[in-house]
Amino acid sequence: MEAVSEGYTLYKRPPNGRYYARYSIKGQGQQRVSLGTADPLEAERRAQSKWIKACAFAEVGLSVNKKQFGKIAEEFIAGIELAVQRGEKAEYHAKQYPTIIRRYFVENFRSKLMSAIKADDIDKYWEWRKEFWITGPGSKNPMIQYDRVIKGVTTKIFRPVKEGYPSKSTLHKESLLLRQLFEFGQRRGYVTEIPDINVPKDKRRKDNSRPGFTMEEFMHLKSVSEQRVREYEFTDDDPSGKTQKTYQDRLRLHCFCMIAAFTGMRPTELFNLSWGDIEARKIQVENGEFCDVTVIQARGKGKERELAAMPETLTFFNLLKSLFYVANDEMPGDDDPVFFNHEGKRIRSFKIGLAKLLIAADLRVARNGKLRDSFSFRHFYITQQIREGVGHHLLGRNVGTSSKMIDAYYSKIRPTDEIAQLIPDWSNKRLLQYRRK
Repeated sequence: MEAVSEGYTLYKRPPNGRYYARYSIKGQGQQRVSLGTADPLEAERRAQSKWIKACAFAEVGLSVNKKQFGKIAEEFIAGIELAVQRGEKAEYHAKQYPTIIRRYFVENFRSKLMSAIKADDIDKYWEWRKEFWITGPGSKNPMIQYDRVIKGVTTKIFRPVKEGYPSKSTLHKESLLLRQLFEFGQRRGYVTEIPDINVPKDKRRKDNSRPGFTMEEFMHLKSVSEQRVREYEFTDDDPSGKTQKTYQDRLRLHCFCMIAAFTGMRPTELFNLSWGDIEARKIQVENGEFCDVTVIQARGKGKERELAAMPETLTFFNLLKSLFYVANDEMPGDDDPVFFNHEGKRIRSFKIGLAKLLIAADLRVARNGKLRDSFSFRHFYITQQIREGVGHHLLGRNVGTSSKMIDAYYSKIRPTDEIAQLIPDWSNKRLLQYRRK
C-alpha cells in the first residue's frame, strides 16, 4: 500500500509491516528512509518531519545523505589520486596521504558522521594519535608498510617504527591534511561548520634533535666495532657455524655504521638500497688527481634523490658484496638488497645490534641524557661537512633536507669548537692588554 503526500510517498515492506518513505531532492536523487513504525498516523508525522528537514538541508546546499567519515575519506583519497594522475598534484600526495588518512583519521573516526565530529572529538583524536605507536593500535605492529613504484614495479617497503612520540612538525602536517579533508566534506555538503583542527600547543621549549658524535667519539666507535668483528672471525673450531654467523652480523653492522656516517643517509634510505642504486664514478679533484666516488640513488620519505657519498664508502660496499657472494655463490644483481640477512632477505633494522655496539663503546647515552641511534650518524656527517666548509644549500640538497632544518636540528657545532675564529684581533693589535700565563 502506498500513500502519496506532498513531496513524499509512504509505503510498507513485508513482512514487518513497518512504513518507509521515499522522496526526491533536486540534484541528489531519490532518498529512501525507514520510519520505524507500523502506525499510519505516526508514520505520516515522521515522514513529514524528515521531508521538511531534507528540504531545509537542500535549501542551504547541504547533502541529505548521512555519510560516515570513512566513506567521505575514500572519496577524498580518490580525488587526490585522480589529481596526481592528471599532473595537478605532486606524486608524493598519492604516496603519502592515503596511508596517513586510512591509518589515523579513518581508524579513529571511521563510523562517525562528519557533521557529528566536534572540537572535543578532535582534541581526543590528537591524544589518541600521540599514543598510536606507544600504547595504541600501532604498538601491536612495529613495522610500517609503504607501496612504492620502482622502475615500473610496485614494491612493498617496510621500516621500523621510530622510538618515541610524533614530532610537532609531523602533527602539524597531519592537521593540515585533516583540515583539507573536512573542507572537502564541506564543499560536498556533508558538514556546515569545520571544528577547530589545530593540535594543542605545547608551550615548553624543547630540543628534539638527536645526539650525534664528535670525531673522537666516532673514531672510538669505529675501533670498538672493528674489535668486536675480529672477536668472531671464522675458525676451524666452530663446526656449527654460529661463530661465522655472528662474525657476518657484526661485519654487516660495521658496514652499516660506516656507510651511514660517510653518506648522512636516513636509516630508511639505507635499508631501501639495492645494488642497482649504487654507481662508482671517477672524478678529477682540485689537485688534478682522479678520485673514485660513490653516487647513490636514495629513496625514502616519499622522494628520491641522487647523492654523492664520501670515497670511504667504497670499501664497505665491497665488503658487503663479498658477504653476498659468500652467502649466495654469486655476485649481487641490481635488485638484490645491499643489507641482507642470512636468508637473503632485506634487513629492516639494526636496532638491537647497534644498541649493543653503542653500549660496548660507552656511547649509547649522550651527555644530555638522550639515546644515540642510527640517526646519530646522519647528524655526525652533517656536522663534519659543515666544519669542512661545505655550504648549507649544497649539503641540504645532498642529504635531502633544508638549510633551516640543518641549523635547527642537525648541526652539532658548538661555538667553542671554532674558538680561534671567534677571537680575531680586530685591529691587528689587541685593543686591551691581557696577562699571558
